[in-house]
Amino acid sequence: MRMVSMLANMLARIIFLKNRRDFPLALQEIQSAGKTLLGIDSTLIRGCSPRQLRDLLGTDPSLAVPKTYILGLLLKEESEIRAAAGEADESVLLALKSLELLIDAWLEDEKVLAPDHTSAIDGLLAGLSGYALPEELLEKVMAWYEGTGRFDRAEDVLFDIVALIPGFAAAGMQFYRRLLMKSDEDLRAGNLPRDEVMEGIADLKTR
Repeated sequence: MRMVSMLANMLARIIFLKNRRDFPLALQEIQSAGKTLLGIDSTLIRGCSPRQLRDLLGTDPSLAVPKTYILGLLLKEESEIRAAAGEADESVLLALKSLELLIDAWLEDEKVLAPDHTSAIDGLLAGLSGYALPEELLEKVMAWYEGTGRFDRAEDVLFDIVALIPGFAAAGMQFYRRLLMKSDEDLRAGNLPRDEVMEGIADLKTR
């Protein structure tokens, strides 16, 4: 949590520079933050997949999880800076990596590490809404929506996955079984009342 607190101060500086459109200096600040907090330089980050980056961050969850969160936020900021600088393709690649890392940090014990954890993930998902996400990442997004009680969105992602991987329907049935164990109040709060759950089951069976 000390690292997360340090990150907040560094992000304030990065965001200040981003808003001033001083992109080169903002990117330097991101690189400096990565080295200070994580001991990783930007060249290594760019060359590694999210899974490889998690391996580099260690196996001790008490350190690896906050480091994963920190790296995800730094990549999100860089993605936004690259987009503002007109580097759209690079921005999308960074956003995808950021999204996976931030969800991974949450999936570790299904809790947010800081108040902006949820908003960061939701912001990335909104920005990537027009792009086809990798199948593995879609599964994590579905778990994120289900775990945060947005069952209607989880269902939407479920059918996106089934369209790509028909065999995922079995996991989809497990999703609906978990929903059927919830109260009517919880289902309504998740925008997927029980009658719509039953409709979803019937729809899935026809896929």
